[in-house]
Amino acid sequence: MKLSGTLKYKYRFLILSLSFLFLTACDGPSDEKVTQAQQKYTELTQKHNQVVDAHEGVSDNSLDESLSSLKDKISIVAGYNLQEMADEEIDLLIQTMDALITSYDEFLETLKRIKGAEDDSVLVPIPITLVNNTDFSFSKLLLYEQGNRETHTNILESLSAFAPKQTIAGLLVQRNVDDTPWIFSLTDTEDNTYEITLPIEEYDESGVTLHLTYDSETKELMVK
Repeated sequence: MKLSGTLKYKYRFLILSLSFLFLTACDGPSDEKVTQAQQKYTELTQKHNQVVDAHEGVSDNSLDESLSSLKDKISIVAGYNLQEMADEEIDLLIQTMDALITSYDEFLETLKRIKGAEDDSVLVPIPITLVNNTDFSFSKLLLYEQGNRETHTNILESLSAFAPKQTIAGLLVQRNVDDTPWIFSLTDTEDNTYEITLPIEEYDESGVTLHLTYDSETKELMVK
């Protein structure tokens, strides 16, 4: 059974709480080894929490048993008392934690592939035609999924300005299961920038024609 959001939080907190038991200052081994063990355990818990987040983001539950087994191994590591260990024993414990971190890295890569496959399987491409029904000419036009602005370039870069009454066809958005919003960002020739959030959940996969309009009272650019 997948962990719910609330249970996941408790799962994360459990591991972080154990770290306080594990990272107790000690008199036996050298301070240097204690510090190395502390740093390595912190790295391990952080990696564990990354995997918890990634696991929650996929529907596939085929990794549940393996991840539960890894969690149990962390619990065993957290139970060691550094005060009773020699430097050589701590070295072996650090090697064990390195191996667990490597396992978590492998699971992260697997979860990324699973997430990509799940997202690709439910993407719905939606063609968009944009009509400029304003009195403005635009020199820059970006169309991007929310959170991914940096990956998109200016659609008008190799074109002349998008003038009043002109139409641009062939634009494309992709609706996913989360209905992640898409954004139109337009900059006019006076260097004023406007952003419009598109209600993609309302669009049909056969395509939609959007008309740019401007409200002079609210100074708002919108599409209808």
